[in-house]
Amino acid sequence: MSEKVIFADFANNDLVEFKYNVDPWDSTLRSIELVSHDRNGIFKSFKFEGVSNLEIEKGFSGYLGGTAIIDISGRQWAHAQIEVHNYESDSGISFLAMSFSVSEVSEAYT
Repeated sequence: MSEKVIFADFANNDLVEFKYNVDPWDSTLRSIELVSHDRNGIFKSFKFEGVSNLEIEKGFSGYLGGTAIIDISGRQWAHAQIEVHNYESDSGISFLAMSFSVSEVSEAYT
């Protein structure tokens, strides 16, 4: 089975904001927002809903090169449709999610 790469254009991108929201009464309401900044000065916001299995590897510096967002809906899991995974040998982040959206953030982001 071949899984579709939804987004993998993180080369030369740094993580500038990481928000992990947890609802202590309902684990299905966990969410993550990542804001990345590329070398051209563009900020993008990635919002993930229904997050589970979050792993932040020891030594993760915030560099997102080698990170990919994969459509895993073909696995037919009840708790995840999206996988975020680092495929390079550097430390990274990985997690599962039910859905995600991406948007450009204004150049005046701070």
